[in-house]
Parts: sequence; C-alpha cells; structure tokens
Amino acid sequence: MESIFEKSLTVTPDYCDAAGALSPLSAFTIFQGIAAQHAEMLGVGSSAMAKKGEFWLTVHTRVDLFARAYLMDELTVRTWAEACSERDVRTYRSYTLSRGETVIARGKTEWAILGPEQKIIRFGDSGFPKDYPFPAETAISDKLQRFHEKFEDADLFSHYAVRPTDIDLGHHMNNVAYVRLLLDCFTAKELASGQIRSVELHYSTPCFEGEELTVYKKALDDGTCRIGIVKPDGKTASQACVTFRK
Repeated sequence: MESIFEKSLTVTPDYCDAAGALSPLSAFTIFQGIAAQHAEMLGVGSSAMAKKGEFWLTVHTRVDLFARAYLMDELTVRTWAEACSERDVRTYRSYTLSRGETVIARGKTEWAILGPEQKIIRFGDSGFPKDYPFPAETAISDKLQRFHEKFEDADLFSHYAVRPTDIDLGHHMNNVAYVRLLLDCFTAKELASGQIRSVELHYSTPCFEGEELTVYKKALDDGTCRIGIVKPDGKTASQACVTFRK
C-alpha cells in the first residue's frame, strides 16, 4: 500500500494561462485528479464509497504557489492522507507539485465523509483502510483559516448561472468549478502575472444546475482579495481568499 502516491505529468496547453505558464486553476485541477486516483488505489474511490452509501465531501481547500512552471515542463505531483484518529469527522490530504527540486505548489484539503443517512460519519466508521501507513508530514503546516466575511451590495461583482458543464457525478457544482468562478474575478493579465501567492476557499452549501449565484469581491489593503459566492436564497455557497505577493 502506497502511503504517498505520485505521478509525472507534462504541462500541456490546457494547463496554461495567457503567459504559457501553469495556471492557479490547473494546480487545483491536478490536485483533485491525483486525490481521486489515490483513493481508487486505496479502495475508497467514488464507486466503492457509493456502494456503501458514502460520499467524500470537500470542506476546505488551499493551494500555495511558489514558482512558475511552463508549457511542456515535466512535473511530479504527490499526494497523501494526513494522520488522523478514528474518532475524527474531518480529515486532511496534502499535495505537492514540483519540477525536479523546485517546488511549484503545495496544497491541503479538508475532507469529511457523508454517510448513508446524509450525516457526517467518523473516519473510523468509513471504508478507509485501517492499515494505511500515514506519513508523518504535511504540505502546509499553517492552520486553514476560517471565514466569517460579510458581503454587502457595494461589493457586488457579478452574477453567474450554474452551467451544465459545472455539474459533477455528485449532481452538484464541482469543487474546481468554484475555483474557476472565483478566479474569473480577475483579469487574464492578473492571473498570468505570477503574483498570486495563495488561493484558499471554504465550501459551505452545494450549488445546482441553473441556480443564479451572486459573486462579491472585496479587495483589502493587505494584498488579499475576499470573494463570496452566494446562492439565490441568500445562503453562502463558498468564501475565498486570494493573496497576492507584495
């Protein structure tokens, strides 16, 4: 059993921004993809979980960007589940993306497991292998931040209708689709500048095809930008913080 799963990939044009470099969105896409592959190897992929009425939920995710990778660069992506107790109802998964010895990005995701009765279950009650050798490391040692932002009409940025292409196998808006939506709050020049240092977001309420979402954007003096995605009923779907290098 592999405690740390890794694979090689090439930066192809679909991963690139306007500067021909790996985009922040692609880092999230790559990390989500390798997590799914590792889960399959461990016997807790989407199909295996669904047979037991269980479903992985992404609660919170963060990606820190350190260096640029460019078109046709060869990269190595790694992921592992972080140590937790059987009583925990939330767990963490770490990621790294590198070119040789150069770290391109690090990521961390907080997960929960939705059980057959649509309730969060303890990690020890799930089908995750009991003998998994948890690595004694984390990609991001900082605690994930908690969002309590209040958005007002003055911060209104745009409206967005959830599209059919946003919907995943869970029949709701895919996690990466939220990242695409929040990054659309910036220009192509800003996204390709290489000045984005970190993107962090919390998922609160699922969104569904056809829902009209409202996007709020608030730029702060400390180099961060706060973004809120709100559902038609006023519930927060997701909140995010994008940090730029000073």
